Amino acid sequence: MKDFQFLQIVRRQCWPLLLGLVLAAASTQAANACTASETGGTLTPASSQRVSGGPTITGSGTFAFNCGSTVLSVLGTPTLKATLQPSVSGLTLKNGANTIGYQIYSNAGVSTPYVGGAIVINLSGTTLLGVLNAGVGNTLPIYIATTPGANVPAGTYTDTVQVTWEYHNICEGLLGALGICVGVANNGTTVRNMTISLTVTNDCTINAPAVNFGSAPLVSGFGTVSQSISLLCSKGMTYTVGLSTGAYPANGRRRMASGANRLEYDIFKTDSTVWGNIGSARANGPAMADGVSLQTIGYTARVYQDQATPPVGSFADSVVVDVSF
Repeated sequence: MKDFQFLQIVRRQCWPLLLGLVLAAASTQAANACTASETGGTLTPASSQRVSGGPTITGSGTFAFNCGSTVLSVLGTPTLKATLQPSVSGLTLKNGANTIGYQIYSNAGVSTPYVGGAIVINLSGTTLLGVLNAGVGNTLPIYIATTPGANVPAGTYTDTVQVTWEYHNICEGLLGALGICVGVANNGTTVRNMTISLTVTNDCTINAPAVNFGSAPLVSGFGTVSQSISLLCSKGMTYTVGLSTGAYPANGRRRMASGANRLEYDIFKTDSTVWGNIGSARANGPAMADGVSLQTIGYTARVYQDQATPPVGSFADSVVVDVSF
């Protein structure tokens, strides 16, 4: 009788243990599915002139394939292969009809490019199991570098790089009798896409030569200086150009200084109005910029003749040129 009671107690204790094992297996299956992911791909914003003339704009990204904490082999050799397919992307960042060429490299120094359809991860057997269980080595880094020479307008340029992951005979969690996977049996192919993007900003190179009135004993001896400001601006850019009032303005006039002495002058647009930096006082760009041709805006500079001649000295001022678009 005592033996029978002992067996009953053992059986009653076994059922909860078995139920706990089934629940643990189910929990492992839900939590440990192999997943593929990607990060990065966004390049640092750059001006249109850097895009066309360099230096090269670079960026990076990473494709990853990760499994659960315990990975085993199922009825065959476990394998994992990643194939980079840049040919799908065309290796051009696009914004409408405008494009920027780029290349994909295997190293941060951007000296070793990938070729189309490159198999860049190919692991199998115990090597693969060791990698996945260690949680390292199952990542594919890519490095992106633009190709200088594109004359493009401002905007966001994008493209897509594709990686195909192929995996077979990978069991996550539990391996039962006869090599049957009690956890998650992984076999299949998954395609992952990474968006490569670059934001191009407007830019202008400004050439504003100094204004030199020469020398004269009286204010009436200073002549008119006629010259121009030249600009090279981003393709498709429309803009206005402003001139600051200088360092010593007073009574609506610009002034040059020599110590405490002042000499009044001004800079005039082609319509004979004073060139300023607010509203209609600004000068319009001559046309929409094409990104390759210099554009010029003419002006005249004159010393006001209705002022008293100041003491002898070398007079100077500094005027800021700004471009608004």
